[in-house]
Amino acid sequence: MKKFLMTLVLSMCLFVNHVLAADAESVLNSAQLTPTLTGFEPCDRMVLYTLDRMITPDMSTYAKVQACYDWLIVHCHYGDNVNRLQYVDEAYGPGRAAGILENCVGACDDYSCAFAAMTRAIGLNCYTVYGQTSRADGGYTGHIWCVIKVDGVEYVFDPQVEDNIAGGGDIYYYRFCKTYDEVSENYIPQRIETDYFTPLY
Repeated sequence: MKKFLMTLVLSMCLFVNHVLAADAESVLNSAQLTPTLTGFEPCDRMVLYTLDRMITPDMSTYAKVQACYDWLIVHCHYGDNVNRLQYVDEAYGPGRAAGILENCVGACDDYSCAFAAMTRAIGLNCYTVYGQTSRADGGYTGHIWCVIKVDGVEYVFDPQVEDNIAGGGDIYYYRFCKTYDEVSENYIPQRIETDYFTPLY
């Protein structure tokens, strides 16, 4: 009986994950695309270089966004993005994106700026949000994450926290294309982070 219940629970989890992935896929694939670069050459060069190595024209929008998310989690780790220092006077958000794409080290700000720069280049209306996120040991802490707005709905994307959750292992997409209702216990949005990336429209 115990084995049966464990199998049933596992099957239900797999089904829910499949349904959630299908929802994210339909949301992202339905988004209107307006490819937009930052206008800051070091950032745009690194974004295009990185995208060129992980996406192909025949990929769906969902697959491209997932590739950006996965790239940050697999290739980057949490730390001081020293490369951003050479850019911050010229372009704060794009400077942070360029720094982590070059050096593969950064904080939540840097992960989010890079994700925003890459997904905006794909054509999505992605921007950065400041607020509070739940801590593993309880309570909340200040944080920066991304939102992609599709048909007036904001969807949360948080590659830095997802990287913490994965811990070098499997990526479960707990913070990938979730409405605020779906992650209401994890996020308290306070403002769009205007120092980095603001909505395109």
